[in-house]
Amino acid sequence: MPRILLPGRAMSTRNQAETLRSPQRLYMRIWRWHFFAALIVIPFVLWQSVTGVLYLWHREIALLTHRELLAVPPSGRLASLDQQFEEVLRHHPVAALQAVEVSDDPARSTAFFFRDTNGLAYPAFVDPHTGAYLGAVDSTHWIAGLSRGLHGGWPIKPFGSYLLELGASWAIVMVLTGLYLWWPRNAQGFAGVLYPRLNSGSRTFWRDLHATVGVYFALIILAFLFSALPWTTFWGEKVLGSIERGLDQRSPTAFFFAGGADHHHATSPDAAASHMHAGHPSNEPQLSLDALVAKARAEGLSGTIELRPVPQANLANIRDQHPRAPQERWLQLDTRTGAVLAKAAWRDFPTIARLVALGIDLHEGSFFGRANQIFNTLMASALIWLSVTGFIGWYQRRPRGGLAAPPKRELRYPTAIMATGVLLCVALPLLGLSVLGIAAIDRVAGRLLPASTWRSG
Repeated sequence: MPRILLPGRAMSTRNQAETLRSPQRLYMRIWRWHFFAALIVIPFVLWQSVTGVLYLWHREIALLTHRELLAVPPSGRLASLDQQFEEVLRHHPVAALQAVEVSDDPARSTAFFFRDTNGLAYPAFVDPHTGAYLGAVDSTHWIAGLSRGLHGGWPIKPFGSYLLELGASWAIVMVLTGLYLWWPRNAQGFAGVLYPRLNSGSRTFWRDLHATVGVYFALIILAFLFSALPWTTFWGEKVLGSIERGLDQRSPTAFFFAGGADHHHATSPDAAASHMHAGHPSNEPQLSLDALVAKARAEGLSGTIELRPVPQANLANIRDQHPRAPQERWLQLDTRTGAVLAKAAWRDFPTIARLVALGIDLHEGSFFGRANQIFNTLMASALIWLSVTGFIGWYQRRPRGGLAAPPKRELRYPTAIMATGVLLCVALPLLGLSVLGIAAIDRVAGRLLPASTWRSG
């Protein structure tokens, strides 16, 4: 059994500590925080990378696993949407409709989405030409909904979202501290900076593999992390939502949800769904699904139409699905009269809402089509690579026979580093709270646990 020395004061001798110059002490201290960040981030990185890649390719996966439900023989005739819905209800009589997707591709089926008792969406499919029910996919087998739910913190929301937000915040710290550790100091050429040194020992080799891959993806990883924060429950709703309201930068699509709910990331279909709780339909006459879709087409919506009813409010929220947010249009109709209650296009989005929407497109791999999917997959692979090589590098340099954080060196942080840290903790409140907690534990543990000697190289 190895000795557990977490986190430890980690000074081999007082004389050795005193001989370290200030830059060396700062390097060791940043390395220590890089280690703490990795402890939090590695589980988050592995989880988000796997679920994210599954969502990136969910359409391709669905065509492989459920082609018989998605693909239909094209025909000149069409069954009405209401006939198709009635056929679905024969097989799902107690389900409450969440959404309908009407494809403009004659070789694709119509999809009716419901929500199960676990809170996950599942689809049922109908041949739009014959009106025949094709079947349904259980929510745990529908990769699009399952991967998106797991990626967003299901099934332990909102706590799952808090944990993922904490992971994203510490991943930002990990990237920034990693860049500081990588920064060339007295480098002799590009070895160890842009490519690994092959003849300097195993520990140096694994450190270089970790650092060089990390620096190539650092800025991209930061962009992905910041683009994910608007989806989180705490930062997205409380922090960004307050900023948007204060600056009058709310997304115009926020008004499309039940009760006029204000939700900043309304550009996300799942965000919309969270505000569309199925209720009992009104007794007043309602327009048919076909009439609502026809009205949306007349208003300029094109491509695949997504319709989400809000029966308790006599509303239908409709959008057309396109790879990029600037191409989409949003519409809210009165289901009794067909009157347009609200509509929005890209020109109606303020600056912050545009940045959030573009971030979503890039994050989901739709902005540049297949190239975007491949690139995002490479980035997820790089994150997994960094987790594996970082662990190997730490394991090889840990104290012999023990497990410990990198050694702690007492120093006063430079003003620039302190300012950066304070700014991050203020901008990301969950990060700030966790930093205070870790610092307190580190101080107490440093007094109680024995010192450890780290291996260099």
